[in-house]
Amino acid sequence: MKEQLPSPDFNRYQYERPNQNWICGHAAEGKPCRIGPDSKGHCRATYECQPALKVKPGETKGRYECTRPAEYGGPCSQGPLPGGTCCRPITKCVPVRSLRSKRKVLTICVVAFTAAVLLIGLCGPFRPGFVNPGRLSSQHSTATFAKMAGAHGGGDTCVACHGNADAGPHGLVKAAFNATPGPLQVRSLVSSQPPAMNAIDENCEHCHVAHSFHEPNVVRALSCSACHREHQGSGLMPKPATANCLFCHANAEVMQASLELGKKLPAADFDFRPAQGRVLFKAPRPENGYTELIHSFADHPEFQVFAEKLKDPDTLKFNHQLHLASPNIPQLNGHKLACADCHKPDAAGVYYLKISYEENCKVCHSLQFDLENPGLRLPHGNVEHVRAFLRSLPEQYADFGAKQKGITGGAELQQFVQTQMAQIREHYGSGEELERRVFFSDAHTGPVTQVAGTDATGAARFPGCAYCHEVTSSANGAPLVTAPVIPDRWLIRGQFDHSKHFKIACTQCHDAEHSRETADVILPGKATCAECHSPRGGVASSCSTCHTFHSARKDFAER
Repeated sequence: MKEQLPSPDFNRYQYERPNQNWICGHAAEGKPCRIGPDSKGHCRATYECQPALKVKPGETKGRYECTRPAEYGGPCSQGPLPGGTCCRPITKCVPVRSLRSKRKVLTICVVAFTAAVLLIGLCGPFRPGFVNPGRLSSQHSTATFAKMAGAHGGGDTCVACHGNADAGPHGLVKAAFNATPGPLQVRSLVSSQPPAMNAIDENCEHCHVAHSFHEPNVVRALSCSACHREHQGSGLMPKPATANCLFCHANAEVMQASLELGKKLPAADFDFRPAQGRVLFKAPRPENGYTELIHSFADHPEFQVFAEKLKDPDTLKFNHQLHLASPNIPQLNGHKLACADCHKPDAAGVYYLKISYEENCKVCHSLQFDLENPGLRLPHGNVEHVRAFLRSLPEQYADFGAKQKGITGGAELQQFVQTQMAQIREHYGSGEELERRVFFSDAHTGPVTQVAGTDATGAARFPGCAYCHEVTSSANGAPLVTAPVIPDRWLIRGQFDHSKHFKIACTQCHDAEHSRETADVILPGKATCAECHSPRGGVASSCSTCHTFHSARKDFAER
């Protein structure tokens, strides 16, 4: 292979090598010398040329000729001195650094300064403030958290989450290079994929023991910090952004993978929401689970209770329309019965208290069975207690006469009891018949004494248990009252704060005035919510506005 030769127009006198660290001081005047400085920045200027001795044929001594190149003026008119020295000496200069050298020096200085700052910041007394990107949220700034943090890693609360927070520079560097992705995995660092579960997430689970990531059919669990951003200020930690949710729920590939995984899991795995003393309305899981693609609340599917026309399974007989609109309903405290008379908010105003007979029904439905003694009332809530009450009526009348009627004399009290029992026998014939009416009367009709071995009905004197409850008979004829199951949490996959909607009338969202059946689920539909929760309505419609995220860990819920 032949050696590559320079181009014909190449001029070695004007060639400035890019790796030079120094350039001639006369370069600023546009007259750099041909020799240039040495590698240490010393000026090497001597003469403009180095005369060459020319000996012509027949001559023995010869003469010196100027060899100055044409780019620097060509041969001078005076020529070299007789001793062969150039007659034009070059003025010495102060060489300056080249641009390449300046960049090199700047880089070295920046690296050295950065290293010094890091060493001072990481090793000195300023370390806590130096490495802290921002203030902790209020959830992680309490004395309780500090105590828990001390139990997991000493007095420094940073160690509770960051296991290497108390390590020296060597430990921090080692931890950085052992991380995934590491500092040299540039492609992974710049990718948009949220990080997977890591050591910090394991520390989160030391305190948040009741939390799992999400639904059981999640294919890839993401890091806690992918959605929960800490060190954003001293207030409450910001809720996960909609973009965090859409990373999965707007991705067809991810949702399809979740669907396939869900088909392989038993149904019991998805029943992870503990009741915690509450009555939950548990809708059946759809065939494809909750894997529909969602990009915003605008394309959110209709709420399941309406999409699948679900019904309230409670057997309690209740008619909202009757209570709110019927003229036969007596006024309560001087006004027509309203929603707020029965539905009372809890202390926080977020949810409503449980409906109970004692708190909500007793004021109107007092369980009177004796028209002559309306103050004597049946107990509520236990079949055996009611039967025991009825079978001890003489004692009940005696106690009622002494406490309510003010009868103090023994003979008078005995006469009162006998009179009342005689009236009971006159109206009902027997104690067994009274018991049947108490349990099976529906306020319109009630059972009477059997005639010729057949059951018969007649006019009811009072509303019995069957007026509100489902009442059946056991094998031995004893009454069985189905206990009501009134949900106090309807949206178990979401959350709702009534206190933020106090300016809106109940009936604007709940169509109670047209509900006549207990089976009616009178929750608002998606369209009702979207009137406000939309760009047009001006109220937030992010995923975290309504949805909770974490599921309860099965092993924790079963403890």
